[in-house]
Amino acid sequence: MATYYGYTSIGRDFVDTAATDGVLIRSDLINHLNTRQGERLMNPDFGCLVWDYIFDPFTDDVRFAVVENLQEIVAADPRIVLQSLEVTEWEHGLQVELNVMYVTNNQVEAMIVTFDGQSGKATV
Repeated sequence: MATYYGYTSIGRDFVDTAATDGVLIRSDLINHLNTRQGERLMNPDFGCLVWDYIFDPFTDDVRFAVVENLQEIVAADPRIVLQSLEVTEWEHGLQVELNVMYVTNNQVEAMIVTFDGQSGKATV
């Protein structure tokens, strides 16, 4: 029996949008990362700051701001716990290596999230 039940449009046909547990949590995290901070109506603090820094020089200050924001995003979801986080430069943007643990079953998942400045999307 599923602990969490919801809907997702990431990587699925629009006909079959039901998702449970890990798939739903992962989908929610990716949606959060794809939302620019200030973009959500009536909730200006929701979203990811990476998009504000995507074309800036990758200095220590930028790295610190991105890491801090990503830690806040993961901490805001009580269904997952951050195990590790590393941010590096990538061809057209930034790449983030996340290890998260799903609280419901203590399963750890390693994700490599690429923030592509050309396409304007975060992909896993």
